[in-house]
Amino acid sequence: MGGLSKKAFQIKRIGDREKLPFIFLDGGALLFKQNTFHSNAHQQQADIMTATGIARAMELMDCKAVGIAPQDLAGGVDRLKEIQDQQKLNWVSVNLVEPTNKKPVFTPLIRTKAGSTRIAILGLTDDQGHPGVTREKYTIVSWKDSLPGYVKQAQEGADMIILLSSYPEPVNREIAQTIDGIHLILQSGRAASNMAPLKIRNTLLTRVAARGKYLGMMRIHWTKTGFWGQDLTKKIRKEQNKLDRINWQIGRIEKKKPASELKNNSLYTTLLTDRKHTINAIQALQKKKDAGASDPCSFTSQFIGLKSSMPDDTEVQGVIDQTTRKVNAFNKKRKRATTALPHTSLDKLAGTQKCEECHPVQVAFWKQTSHSSAWKTLEQGNQQFNDECLVCHVTLPYYDLDRAREEQLLVQLPKEFRDVGCESCHGPAAAHIKAPESNHPLLPQEKVCLQCHTDEHDDNFVYTEKRGKIACPKG
Repeated sequence: MGGLSKKAFQIKRIGDREKLPFIFLDGGALLFKQNTFHSNAHQQQADIMTATGIARAMELMDCKAVGIAPQDLAGGVDRLKEIQDQQKLNWVSVNLVEPTNKKPVFTPLIRTKAGSTRIAILGLTDDQGHPGVTREKYTIVSWKDSLPGYVKQAQEGADMIILLSSYPEPVNREIAQTIDGIHLILQSGRAASNMAPLKIRNTLLTRVAARGKYLGMMRIHWTKTGFWGQDLTKKIRKEQNKLDRINWQIGRIEKKKPASELKNNSLYTTLLTDRKHTINAIQALQKKKDAGASDPCSFTSQFIGLKSSMPDDTEVQGVIDQTTRKVNAFNKKRKRATTALPHTSLDKLAGTQKCEECHPVQVAFWKQTSHSSAWKTLEQGNQQFNDECLVCHVTLPYYDLDRAREEQLLVQLPKEFRDVGCESCHGPAAAHIKAPESNHPLLPQEKVCLQCHTDEHDDNFVYTEKRGKIACPKG
C-alpha cells in the first residue's frame, strides 16, 4: 500500500504544475495479490481490511474508473460490490456477467470529460483461457462476444474510447488488431516491466509495471481527426531548431571565410542546401497545420518511479496508516488467542545462539548489522503482528509468505527466531549442528537476498554493495 501515498502526491503535483485537465485510471489487479482467497478465515479478514483501505485511498485520489482483474474477484463478487458501495469507486467490466441473464454485474461503460474531449471508458476482465465458465455468482464471457457491441455503443457521443483490460498482452494486441474504435488500451500491471505506448493500427497499448512502483502518465493532444500521428506543432518546432543550428553554422563560416572562397567550400554549400530543404519542410508542415483537419492526435508518455525517498500525500498516507494499524491489531488479537503449536518445519532451525557456540566471531559481527535489529524496527513501527512485514524480519526455514501462513509459522514463532539470523542467509542449520562434517551451511546467493529485498521493499538494493556490508568475517 505504501506506494499509493507517493502516487497521490505525484498526481497532485503534476496537476498543480501543468494546469491541464486530466483523469486518473487504473487497469485493475488492485485489491488482492492472488486470484483465489486464502483458505484461512482469519487471513481472509485481514486481506479484506487491506483491500478496503486500498479502495478508500483510490477514492481520495479521485480515480475515475478501475478495471476488474481476476485478483480483484478473489473475495467474490459480493465483496467487491460492498467495497464499491463503501468507497464510491467505479469498477467497470463489459464481460463480467450474471450467469442467468448475461447482464453485466458491474458498470460496463463510464462516460466522462477531460476538458472538451468526451471520453468513454470500458473495462475487460481476463477469463484466463476459460470463457463462459460459471463461478460463484458470475461468468466471464469471451471479449469477442461482449466487447464489439459496447465499443459501438461507446462511440455514440464519445470522441475517445479507453479500454481498461486485465488480459495479457497477446490478447490485447489481438483486440487492437480486430476491433475498430478503441484509441487506448491500459493493461493492468501483471508484468514486472513498464511498456511504453505501442501503436497498433489506431490503438495505443501500454502497461505500467505490477506492484505499484511506478506511475504512468500520458499527455494527450486530441484533435477532431481521432487518429494518432505526430504533433505538427512539435514537428515544426523541431525543424525550426534544426534551421537555427544550420543558420548558426552558416554564419560562422561566413565570418571566417572571405566571400570569394565560400562558393568552393563544400560544407558551406551543403549547409545552404540543407537550409533550403528545412525551410521547405517547415512551410509544408505549417500548411498542414493551418488546414486544421489534418492535424492528428498525438501524445507523450513517461513512467515515474515511486522511490521510497519521495514525499507522501498526507491524507492518503493517513488512510494507509489507519488500515495498517487496524490489520495489525486484528492479527495481534488473533495470534494471542491461538493455541497452535509451531509447525515441524521450525525443527530444521537451530537459532543464532546455537551458531554462536562455534562461530563467536561471526555472530559478534552479525550483532553490529541491521539484520540483528530487524525485529526491533518492527516493534518501533508497531508492525510486529503484520504478516506482510513480519515474514522478512525473522528467521524462517523458507520465505514463502503463503506457505508460512498455511503452516502458521508466524503465529507462534519462538523468540530465538526473531531478527534476520544466520540461517536466513545460510539456510536451516539443525542438521549441520548434529553432523557438522557432513552437513555444510549454504553460501548465500543473490536469489536468497532477493526473497525479501524486492523492488517493492528496497529500491536501493544492490547485491554486490550490500553483501560486502554483511558478509561474515573469517576466523
